[in-house]
Formats: sequence, structure tokens, C-alpha cells
Amino acid sequence: MFNIQFKDLILIIGTSMIFLNLTIYLPFVGLFPFPAYIIDLSIFIIVVLFYIKKLLPLPYKNILIIWIIYYTILNISYFIVSPAGAGEFKYLKIFFFFLFMFFSLIFLFSLDDDNLTTIRKTTVFVGVVATIILGIDYFDPGYFYFGKEIVSYVVGRAAATYLNSNIAGSTMVVLLILGIDMVPKKLRFLFIIVVFLGVFFTMSRSNIMIFLLILFIMLFQKKLYASHLLIVITVITLFFSWLATGGFDTLSDTFNLKVTENMRNRVNFFADNKSSDTHDMDERKEVLKDAINIYLDNPILGKGYVSTRLWDHVVSPHNTFAMVWADYGIFGIILIPLMFFFSSYNIVKFGNKEQKHLAVLILTYFTLACFFSHNMLEQPAQVASIVILSVLGDKAKNRYMKEMKA
Repeated sequence: MFNIQFKDLILIIGTSMIFLNLTIYLPFVGLFPFPAYIIDLSIFIIVVLFYIKKLLPLPYKNILIIWIIYYTILNISYFIVSPAGAGEFKYLKIFFFFLFMFFSLIFLFSLDDDNLTTIRKTTVFVGVVATIILGIDYFDPGYFYFGKEIVSYVVGRAAATYLNSNIAGSTMVVLLILGIDMVPKKLRFLFIIVVFLGVFFTMSRSNIMIFLLILFIMLFQKKLYASHLLIVITVITLFFSWLATGGFDTLSDTFNLKVTENMRNRVNFFADNKSSDTHDMDERKEVLKDAINIYLDNPILGKGYVSTRLWDHVVSPHNTFAMVWADYGIFGIILIPLMFFFSSYNIVKFGNKEQKHLAVLILTYFTLACFFSHNMLEQPAQVASIVILSVLGDKAKNRYMKEMKA
């Protein structure tokens, strides 16, 4: 019989909700009658009560909290001096939701053992579930939205419970990074294929490229067999070649799939880049250039709170670095480097080889993803990956200190 402790049950449920984006999805589609922050607050309260009942030490020594305090002061200060209209207040509410999430996850993930094995095993399960639901949404667009209109939704690009295709693809890469060590090496090939399908269903070009780069880093870290990586690359290449030469028509006839020009164009980007329509990429270059110019015009203090969201462009800069630079000036330039430092400091100093490899993967992924997404600090799975890194570092430091005293 299964013997799951209450602590493990909390971790499994909490981890699944975070990495399936349910804390945001359930309230959005009306399956939960309260705002998203109520779910996160509930998780936080349950975990704190568990700490109190078990007389566990609170994880206040996690040095990532220093960064969270800095980010909080930054946001509140810039909001106070902004015109403080409805638009600014909307984004301040979003910030506070993720502020609560940071603290909730630090408490939640600190419950487990030195390797956070329960959490990382759960990410393997979530990776499979996420691919399934993304597949359903790919072949049956809008299945998970119950008639609600999703602003960022595009037919042919699955989003499922993530509500946004890029966020969905990004989360799949995070699940690969966190879960790969929990899968026996001989079975990692299958896990990689499953995760790739999940990324493919989102049709996110940036995440497909990051996915492949992460695989090459994993090869050098000896997490993969070279033969497995070769097979994966061959399968992906043949798959995209097939799609570009009539595969979409076969899928359309077989599954009654609505094939759009957007879908074909995204595959052509890999199969035949010269023939792909680059209008959306040109738009991204334009808004990125404008965001950088905003920073260059205001290099010390930046232009102000959410300046690159409340502007004339329909879209945001698709670049987290440019966004925080434009908004906060020099305070934004150090924001992400500081987060990397505080989340990985103890891992680098006290962690074992596997933990340091994980730090390399997460920080490499986060850096690259910041170039293609403007909301890397506002995605549950991405926040969770940084928290996991910091908690692993805490555990490694505690273990080192105990060994020194022994």
C-alpha cells in the first residue's frame, strides 16, 4: 500500500498546481470563485500552520528573501511616484500576487529533504500531464477555456491551463530541467520526447531552440547518452521536415485539425527560414528597439513604473532585460543578476556536482528566456525554479555546517 505522509501530499498538490498554472487558471475560467491570490494565500497558510504544528524552523535564512525585499521596495517606490492610474495599479496587484508566491514557495519547498526529491519527482508527472493537456488543446482549440476569450490565444498554438503559448512552452522546458535527474538514465530519452511534444504543441520557436540547447548542455553534464541525443535531434529534424512537406495536411485530414498560416510559418522558420514570414519577428525587433531607447533616454532612474506596458505599442518588448532597464534604470540593470546571485550563491559554495549542474541549467535557461519573454518574473513555474535553486542551496549549506560540527 502507498504510504504518503501529509507533508508529501502538500508538496505534491502544491507543486502540481504551480507547474500546471492552476493557481491562475482556475479563478480565470471560473472554476474557483475567488481571486488567484486567495489560492496562493491558502497554500501559504496551510504550510505555515504545518510548520507551527511540527515546530519546524521557519526558512527565514533563505538569502533569496534579500532579493525579494529589494524587488518589493523597488516596485512600491516606483509605483508611489508614478501617476498611479488604473493601469499602474493593475500591474501592482500582479506584482503582489507573485510576491506572495515567492514566500509561499520558499516555505513549501523547504519542507522536503536535502534533494527536494518529492517536488522534482512530481515535476516528471506534471511534465507528462502537461503534454497531454497541451495536446488536447492543440487538436481541440479552446477546449479548456469554456467559451472565455483569451487575449493571447492563437489557433494552432496550444496553451491549455497556461493561458499563453509562450508561457506553456517555457514551463515545459523548466519541467525538463527539474525532472531529468529523477528519471532513470535509460528512460530519459522517452521523457525528452514527451517534453518536446509539449513544447511543439505550443509552437513556440524560442522555446524549441532553448529546449535543444539545454539538451546539449545536459549531454556535456553526462545526464544523457550521446546516442539518445542524436536520436532526438534526428527525430525532431525528420518531424519538422515532414510537417513542412505535407505533414500538416495529413494531420488536418486525420484529426480534423485546423491548420493556420501561423502554424506553417513557425515550422518553416526551422525547415526553410528564407520562406517564412517574419512579420511578427520584425514587430518584436521594433518594440525591443523602442524599449532600449527608453532606457538610453533615462539610464539612471528609468522612465517609471511599467513604462513598457502602458505605451503606444500593442505588445510588450518580449524581453525581460529591456523591460526592467526601461522601467527602473540602473536599479533594473542589477535586478536579474542579483536574483541569480542570491538564488545560486549557496549552491555554488556548498552544493554537490548534480546541484551545481542544475544551477547551470536553470540560470542558462532563465537568461535565454529573458531575451524572448517580458514576464519571466511573473510566471509560476519560473518563480518556482528560482526558489527551488535557493532552497537546495540552503539545504546544502545546512548539511555542510552539520558536517563541520561533527
